[in-house]
Amino acid sequence: MTTTDLSPESKPKTFGIIGVVAGFIGLLSVLFGPAVRDAISPPPPAEKQLAETIVSLKQHITAKLKKTPPPPEAPRQRFSARELPHTLSLAFAAVAIIGGAVSYLRREDHRYAYVACGVGTATLIWHALILALAVAVLCVILYYVVPDALS
Repeated sequence: MTTTDLSPESKPKTFGIIGVVAGFIGLLSVLFGPAVRDAISPPPPAEKQLAETIVSLKQHITAKLKKTPPPPEAPRQRFSARELPHTLSLAFAAVAIIGGAVSYLRREDHRYAYVACGVGTATLIWHALILALAVAVLCVILYYVVPDALS
C-alpha cells in the first residue's frame, strides 16, 4: 500500500459534492423560492381574502345564533404550495449537512465536508433569522403602539 492510495485526491468525493450541491440548492430555495412561487401563481388579492373571511365569519355567527351546525368547511389540502420553498430548503439543508458529515466520516476531501455543512447550516440560520426579525418587529409595534392606544 503506497501513500498515494490514502491521499485525499484519490478518494471519490461523492458525498461531499452531493452535500455542497444540495446546500446551495437549499440556500437558493429559501432566498428566491417565495418570489418565484408568487410570480408563477400570484396570491389572491387582499380584498378577496378579507371578503371570504367576513362571509365565513358571518356564516359561523348566524349558525351560533340559530343554534344550527355551522356549514361544513372545505377540506384542507395536505400539500400547501405556499410552504413548498421553505420545506424544500429545509430538506436540502438536511441533505447537505448529512452529506457533509458522511463525507467527513469517510475521510473524503474535508473542504467539501466543511462547505456542505456550512451552507446547510446557513440555510437553517436564515429560517431562524426571519423568525427573529418577525418577533423583533412585533415587539417594537407592541411597545410603541399599544401604550398610545391605551392612553
